[in-house]
Amino acid sequence: MTISNLKYQADSTPCGDKADMQTNVYHVAYAPAIKKAYLFHWGCNLECKGCLCKKEINCMALEENLDVVFRDPRFCPPQTPSATLSFGKLVSLLENIELTEVAFEGQEASLDPMLPDICWWLKDRGCKVILHTNGVAMADASHIDDVIVSLKAITPELYAGYTCRSNASLLDNFRKYYESGVNLKAESVYIPDYIGLEETEKIAKFIASVDTNIPYRMDAYFASGDNPWRPPTPEEMQIALAVARKHLKNVYCTQQTKKDLSKADLLYEVVRLY
Repeated sequence: MTISNLKYQADSTPCGDKADMQTNVYHVAYAPAIKKAYLFHWGCNLECKGCLCKKEINCMALEENLDVVFRDPRFCPPQTPSATLSFGKLVSLLENIELTEVAFEGQEASLDPMLPDICWWLKDRGCKVILHTNGVAMADASHIDDVIVSLKAITPELYAGYTCRSNASLLDNFRKYYESGVNLKAESVYIPDYIGLEETEKIAKFIASVDTNIPYRMDAYFASGDNPWRPPTPEEMQIALAVARKHLKNVYCTQQTKKDLSKADLLYEVVRLY
């Protein structure tokens, strides 16, 4: 499909050429070995205290960013993108590479006004589309395969304290995504003595109230932003896993260690396209 053929609208009605319309995509990374692209979006409807973008806004799997987890946040100046891509420029970056899967990452992709058009173009090309979202706004999932929702916290006061927003629409949208038929997954960040064992169990119980088969991933917190929290130990993550597994059938966690810094330890190389 060429740029001249980009005449799609979210309601499937033909419209004028959208090539010059601006997306919220500011960075594109690509893993040639698995033919997967990562589109990073700018703009968010939350103000998370531990947001990764307070530390690094580009893909963590790029060679120059393999040490992101261990950088001291006190020496990480705020970053903002220099520019975002037009729909046509984004298509031109992707149309000539081998591509089977695309993940929407960065800040909040559901806020991108061109999201339905990007998804439609990717699905028309036969790509699997994966949306990472905080779930506060509901995206059109008609051309999305996987939706990964960051639940952060279930307790309203705890969620509001961490994000400066209410989680009422998030919990409702999580169920709506499930009912839409997408492959739904959940994730959260484990922060000892803050979003810890008690809250982890509440998150697991909420997910289980929708479906006990929904996969749930816990990420170990690492220092980002001006916060007093510490990363959990591997032992603490194992205890958290056991708590969540009392309610869910598919629970796992991520926790990076110093040995992960080596390029040789990566499963595949990720390069910058933009």
